[in-house]
Amino acid sequence: MTAQWKQHAQKMLTGNRWLLAGILILFVVLNGIPQSFAPTIDAESMEPLTSTEMTLSFLSFLLTLLIAPLTIGWSWLVLSVSRGDKPAVSKLFEPFQTGYVKHVLAPFFVGLFIFLWALLLVIPGIVKAFSYSLTNYILRDQPELSALEAITESRRMMDGHKMDAFKLVLSFIGWFFVGVLTLGIGFLYVYPYFSTTYAAFYDSLRGADQPRTNHVGTPDMEQGF
Repeated sequence: MTAQWKQHAQKMLTGNRWLLAGILILFVVLNGIPQSFAPTIDAESMEPLTSTEMTLSFLSFLLTLLIAPLTIGWSWLVLSVSRGDKPAVSKLFEPFQTGYVKHVLAPFFVGLFIFLWALLLVIPGIVKAFSYSLTNYILRDQPELSALEAITESRRMMDGHKMDAFKLVLSFIGWFFVGVLTLGIGFLYVYPYFSTTYAAFYDSLRGADQPRTNHVGTPDMEQGF
């Protein structure tokens, strides 16, 4: 199935690569804004943070939360490309226009849950990262769900498919090395390719899930964590 998802992505990306690369540059620049405010802190220093460093750190964290829907916007963008639509910059900002608070909370909860699981061991954190990886797409197709409900639905859909996702990611390891060896320039090709392939993977699971019922909130599937 991995080969089929990748072939589908390559087909859908034909004629759209340069535009997606340009949108990816915009996406990276906007996501870099919070980091530009973050102060340089020496991890080995025993000195307490100054008031300026604390203020800048808080500002960086606040900006990270405020622009969190951009990540969802990228997922929606590549999902639309995987479904045959032309890339549009407006898609990147669509999560800001409807359900903004929910689209801030969803990435926050996903990051928090993965962090908490990773505190136990690295492997559980990785497994949970795969479990939550469909959240952004679900928010697009089921806008009636809350952030936690979308995370729960992602867990349900990924049940029994995490190894498929792992194999998909593993198949891109060589491409990721290309991106690194080209000092990041190669990621302008690799990341849209990977993202669109993962969106195709989601649509494959979603299609297999039809006809579907909303299992969110059932006793054997607690919301979120």
